[in-house]
Amino acid sequence: MEIARSLKDAENAFRDFLEFILERNLGEKWVEKCGLGALRTDKWREQKALAEADLVPNSGEEGLLFYAPFEDLYALVNQNWSGDLQSAFTDKEKLLTFLSIIEKYRHPDLHRRELFVHQKHLIMGVAGEIRAKITAFRSLLEVGKEGFPRIEYIKDSLGNMWVPGKPRRVKTNLTLYPGMKVEYIVQATDPEELPLEYRIHGDRWQSGNILFLEVTDKLIKKQTQINITIRSSRKFHAYPLGYDDRIVFEYQILPNEQQEVNDKKP
Repeated sequence: MEIARSLKDAENAFRDFLEFILERNLGEKWVEKCGLGALRTDKWREQKALAEADLVPNSGEEGLLFYAPFEDLYALVNQNWSGDLQSAFTDKEKLLTFLSIIEKYRHPDLHRRELFVHQKHLIMGVAGEIRAKITAFRSLLEVGKEGFPRIEYIKDSLGNMWVPGKPRRVKTNLTLYPGMKVEYIVQATDPEELPLEYRIHGDRWQSGNILFLEVTDKLIKKQTQINITIRSSRKFHAYPLGYDDRIVFEYQILPNEQQEVNDKKP
C-alpha cells in the first residue's frame, strides 16, 4: 500500500506541476500552444468529460492532464523542456526515465505480487526525487529560497481540492452547520525528506497528514476561513508565524436554526 501510494502521489504531483508550468509559460490557452495538436488534446477533454459526467461539479475537479496518457506526458516534456521544466529537473533524460519507471510500476498487475526489495527502493527513490524537485522549484518561485517544504495538494471530504496553480484560498461555496465534521487529506513534501507536521485552524500540530475540522458555534460566520498549515522540524521556517506553507478553505457556517428552516422548505 505504501508503494502504491508513493507512486500515485508522485504521478499526481508531476501532472499538477506540468499543467501549472504549461499555463505559466504559455498562458490560459496552453492546450492549443503545447505542441501536441487537437487530435491528442481532444482525447483528454473527452476522458475528463466522461469521468465527471456523473459527478456534481465542484471546485475540486482534477486538471486536464490527469486524463492524458503517459506517452503524451513524455511528448509534453520534450516539446516544452526549455524554461521552467529544465530549471526544475535539470536533466531531461533522467526525468523521462523516472516517468517511465512510474508508468511501469503503477500497473495494477504488479501490485498483486510482492516486489523485490531493490524494486521498492527504486520506486521510493524515484517518487521522492520527483516530489523533492517540484518542491524545491516551487519554494524558490514563491518564497525566494530553496529548502522549505510545500503543500502539494489538499482534498476535503466534501469534494473540494487545492493543487498548485490554483488560488491559495479555496472558495468552496458550501454551507456548514455546527456539529458537522470535515476531513482533509494533505499531501506535502520536504526537499530534504525531513518529517513534517500538520495543523488545522489553530489546533495542535500533529505528525499525521489527515486532519479533521469539528464545526462549532465559534466558527459561525458568512465567510469562515479554515487555515491548513505545515512545517518542518527545522529551527527556521518560511514565514514568521512559524509555518512553511498554508492553504485556506472558505465556507459559510450558519447556526443550526437556519438548517432547520432550510430543511422545512419544500
